[in-house]
Amino acid sequence: MKRLMLTMLLTPVLALAAEIKPAANVNVFGPGEQTTYQVSWLGVVAGKAQVTVGWKMEQFGQQVWPLLCSGETASLANAFPVKDRFISYFNPVAQSAAGADFFVSEGNWKNRERYRYDNDAQRAFVTRRTNGREPVDRDYETMPGTMDLASAAFRMRNTPFKIGDVIETPVFTGHKAYTMRVTVEGREVIETPLGQMDTFRTSVSTDFNGKMKTSGSIKMFFTADAKQLPVRAEAEFALGNVILEVLRYEPGHVGGDL
Repeated sequence: MKRLMLTMLLTPVLALAAEIKPAANVNVFGPGEQTTYQVSWLGVVAGKAQVTVGWKMEQFGQQVWPLLCSGETASLANAFPVKDRFISYFNPVAQSAAGADFFVSEGNWKNRERYRYDNDAQRAFVTRRTNGREPVDRDYETMPGTMDLASAAFRMRNTPFKIGDVIETPVFTGHKAYTMRVTVEGREVIETPLGQMDTFRTSVSTDFNGKMKTSGSIKMFFTADAKQLPVRAEAEFALGNVILEVLRYEPGHVGGDL
């Protein structure tokens, strides 16, 4: 079950990326922004996911905004409790990712992983520590501009959509890098827990294996405004149908050197 539950909770939010580079120093989000999602699995509420933009800090020699993505199971799923966190270190000036930390707590399974991306060397350097054992270091071949799903999703928000766009980027999952493709299919008004929203409907291709393998692409809906906030996702995994919907949104501080 390693990383499985967090992936199920967060993949629909995070599985987005952009090859098109936005204008320098232009971010439609900022520190303090927080979005909460409800995740349903086979029609039953399975948990919640929360995505928060943190305040500027230094990590891996860069000035970054930590993007904290947390997921936990609901009471109905407490037979196998999950409370995981993924922190991606996003460089808001370079529009790139410096690295990430992944904290896994799934039942009795405890795991911590740290990623550092080296775009010049085209490698991702990974340190893993499982259930208190000695850490294990590995490195993986990547492609230029590789990012994790979280930073890629936020960079995507900085790229204005146009219907018909097909956008690609290399994404690192922790074990491999692959090219993700996002197609902007059209505009659609949808119902959400926050009311009706005018959205862009997109189709996201994935390269997941095993229980997280999808049947077809993931459908993602982003607000058709400057924020381009993900508000709904629909995916058919090997484990069953997963739907994610926005429950709450708090804007952050946009603009300035934070």
